[in-house]
Amino acid sequence: MLERCITDVKLSKEEYTQLAPGLQARLFDLEQMLLEARIPTIFVFEGWAGTAKARTIATLTRRLDPRGFRVHSITPPRTYEQQYPWLYRFWLKIPSYGQMSFFDRSWYRELLAAYTTGGSRDEWRTHCEDAVIFERQLAGDGALILKFWLHITKKQQARRFAKLLADPLNAWRVTEEDRWQHRHYKKVYLAVEEMLSRTDTAFAPWHIIPAADKRYARLTVLQIIVGALESRLGITATDREASLDDSGLALRRYYLDLRTPVLTAPASSTSTTEVVTTTTIQQTQTESMTTPVVVTPVAPLLRAASPLQRVDLSLRLDDDTYHRELKRLQARMYLLGLRVYHQKRPVVFVFEGWDAAGKGGAIQRLTAELDPRAYTVHAIAAPAGDDKARHYLYRFWRRLPPRGQFAIFDRSWYGRVLVERVEGFARPDEWRRAYAEINQFERQLVDFGAIIAKFWLHISPEEQLRRFEERQHVPYKAWKLTDEDWRNREKWPAHLEAADEMLLRTSTPYALWTIVEAEDKKYARIKILRTAVEVLEAELGPVKLE
Repeated sequence: MLERCITDVKLSKEEYTQLAPGLQARLFDLEQMLLEARIPTIFVFEGWAGTAKARTIATLTRRLDPRGFRVHSITPPRTYEQQYPWLYRFWLKIPSYGQMSFFDRSWYRELLAAYTTGGSRDEWRTHCEDAVIFERQLAGDGALILKFWLHITKKQQARRFAKLLADPLNAWRVTEEDRWQHRHYKKVYLAVEEMLSRTDTAFAPWHIIPAADKRYARLTVLQIIVGALESRLGITATDREASLDDSGLALRRYYLDLRTPVLTAPASSTSTTEVVTTTTIQQTQTESMTTPVVVTPVAPLLRAASPLQRVDLSLRLDDDTYHRELKRLQARMYLLGLRVYHQKRPVVFVFEGWDAAGKGGAIQRLTAELDPRAYTVHAIAAPAGDDKARHYLYRFWRRLPPRGQFAIFDRSWYGRVLVERVEGFARPDEWRRAYAEINQFERQLVDFGAIIAKFWLHISPEEQLRRFEERQHVPYKAWKLTDEDWRNREKWPAHLEAADEMLLRTSTPYALWTIVEAEDKKYARIKILRTAVEVLEAELGPVKLE
C-alpha cells in the first residue's frame, strides 16, 4: 500500500488559503448535524514521526465547537492500564452518540510496538483481529470511523528531524522513540504495510496521506472527512449549495426537513382520506420497474424442544449435606481467592436467570469467605447516563476486574439478547449481531488470562409465582418485587425462547454456560459453588483442605 503513495506532491499557500477556511466552516456545520443525528465519529491519526499529526488535528478542530469533540493523545500504557486487556483503555475513550473523537496515535501504536519489538507473531495477528473486531462493533452501532496514515520517506523524515533539532524551542519534539524509528525505518515500514493490509476494512478504511507537504496533507484530510460525513448524512452538492450559511443553521434545518418527509394521502373516489402504508409506498416505487418483485412465503421454523424445558427441577439437597458442602466449598473458595491474587488472574462470574431465581443469595454464598477487597459485585440495571450514550458493551468494559481480582455480574451484557430483545429495546439486527460481539468480547478476556464462569439459574413459572407471592408478605424482601417483574412473567414464552437461543449460541469452550436447577435454593447454591471451584482449579491448580 505504501509504495503506491507519491510523497512529493505540493500545494501552494494561495490554494490552501483559498480552500481550507470553507472546508473548516463546512466541518463545523457537519459537527452540529452529527450531534442531531446522534452519530459518533472516530478519526484515527497514525504516521511516521515528524508528520505533524497533532497540528493536522488542530487544523480540523480550529473552527469546531469544543463541546462536541475530544482529542486523545495516546502514550504507551501506564502501569494500571496493563492490569486490563489491551483494548480496555480505548473502550473507555469511545465517543458518545453525536460526539467526535480524534486520536493522536491509537490502538495501532501498540500494534506497531508489538511487531517491531519481536513479540509473538501469532499473538500480534490476534491483536490485529481484535482491532478489526473493536472497529466493527463500533461501526455496527452506528459509528463512522476514518483512519489516516501520514506518510513520508526516510529522507523526508531526516530533513524534518534536522529542522526540528536546529530549533531550540522544538528540539524536544524529536524523542528517542522517533530516533529509533528513523534508524529502523525499513523494519517499521514492513510492519506498517502488514498492519494496514490486515486492518483496512470497508467500515473503517485506511487513507494513506502524502505528508511531505503539510498544506497538502491537511487539506486532503479535510476533504476526505468532509466528504465522508456528508455522504453519511445524505448531504448532496445541491443540498449544500442551496442551504449553507455562515451559522450553519439553514443547512441543519434543511437537513432535518430532508430526513422527515411529509406523506400526503392520495386522492380517492371513495374516501376523502386514505392512510399511506409502507406497502402502498413500495408499490408506487416499483410500478415503473420492468422486473416484478416476487415475495416467497417462508414456512414456519421447526423448533426442537427447549433445552431449558428438559431441565430436571426436582433435584433437592437435604440440610445436613447442604451445610457440610457449603463449609467445605467456601473454604476452598478462600484458598482459590489467594491463588487468584498471587497468580494475577482476573476472574469474571456471570449470573443470569429468571426473576426470583436466587441469584443474590447464590452470590452471597459464593463470596462469603473471599477477601472483600478482592471482589466487586455489579448489579446491572437499565443503562443510564454515560452508559446509555455509548455502545452497550462500554459499561461492561469499564467494569472489568484488574489482574488478581473478581468481578461478579448480577445480570450482564446478556441483557442485549434477553430483556432488550424481548422488550424491543434493541432492534432485531442489533440483538442478532450481539451473539458474535459477546463471544468476541469473552474471547478477548480469556486471551488476556481471565477465567470466566457463567450461570443460568432456572426455575419453573409456578415456583416463580410462589416466590413472588412470598416476597409480597415478607417486609425485608418486598422491595425486590417490582411491576417489571410481573410484566416479565406475562412474556415467559418469549423470554424462554430468548434464553434458549442465548445458551445455544454463546456457550463456548472458553466461556461455558452452566444451567443451574434452582427450584431448590440449597441445591442451586452448592452446584454454583462446586462449579466455580472446579473452573478455578482447572486454571489455577487444585487446592487441599488440611
